[in-house]
Amino acid sequence: MLSQQEVDDKVKLLNEPLHGIYIPVGLFVTGCFIVGCLSDITFAYYGLAFLAVVLSVRVTMALLKRSPAMHDVKWQDFELAETTIISKNSAIYRFKLSREDQYLDIPVGHHLACCMVLDGKDEIRYYTPISSPMDRGYFDILVKSYTDGKVSKKFAHLREGETVKFRGPVGRLDYVPNMATEIGMIAGGSGITPILSVLSTIVTTPDDVTNVNLLYANETENDILLREELDEFAEKYPGFKVNYTLTTPPANWDGETGYITKEMIRKYMPKPSAENKLLICGPPAMKTVAIQLTTSLGWKKAVMPSKSDDQVFIF
Repeated sequence: MLSQQEVDDKVKLLNEPLHGIYIPVGLFVTGCFIVGCLSDITFAYYGLAFLAVVLSVRVTMALLKRSPAMHDVKWQDFELAETTIISKNSAIYRFKLSREDQYLDIPVGHHLACCMVLDGKDEIRYYTPISSPMDRGYFDILVKSYTDGKVSKKFAHLREGETVKFRGPVGRLDYVPNMATEIGMIAGGSGITPILSVLSTIVTTPDDVTNVNLLYANETENDILLREELDEFAEKYPGFKVNYTLTTPPANWDGETGYITKEMIRKYMPKPSAENKLLICGPPAMKTVAIQLTTSLGWKKAVMPSKSDDQVFIF
């Protein structure tokens, strides 16, 4: 007798779009052939006609299952399933997809557009999912609340069961393995999320030998988001180094202190050259300063919106 787990596994197998077609069709055709040979061939014809109807339904279901989990133009409502607080002003929000078998297909470094109506006006922000592309049935985004952040404050008051409008993917970076010899990454606050997306791809692609240096700025040590993941990458991947700077460091802090400076960029980022690239993401004020500093150091002046092949790319 089959165990419950074995039964569940077989049901899941049949629910897969292709297996749910090939396996039943193979069994049915074989049965009709045997019956047709042993008795009345007319029965086999009727059976095949019935099979054609069932097959049409299954094919339609398979096509629906393969449809994108999120539309890249139309706004769709997604239900908040869970909120996980990770710091005094940051949280991970998990949203349900339409079906448990769906997953988000988001290119590296691309984002989801989020729309909230505040004071009668549409406010649109962009977030990079931090969940794995293999996760099915949901997606996670990390949101940090800022003093003047209208949308982030709204997120902080969301309750499970409420819905938020998203569409995507959207983005301009088309990452290709080994597109640069060295990539310097400058991030501030929740700007680490698209940076982490690119970094994760680099360190998990065996053929990608790009050297990466990250300079990550925050206010306090508690504000360093996704630090465990970053430190683990630095430990396991010899081509990646991470450095932190804090404006309000603790007494025993041995990293950099203060806002990102020209000296920090010169110290930790690769030298300006046609083979190297910079990726920058953070609050608007930080982006503006970073553009000024990198330009003064010899990098091509960044523009917004940036293009994928720009030497300095601003998310």
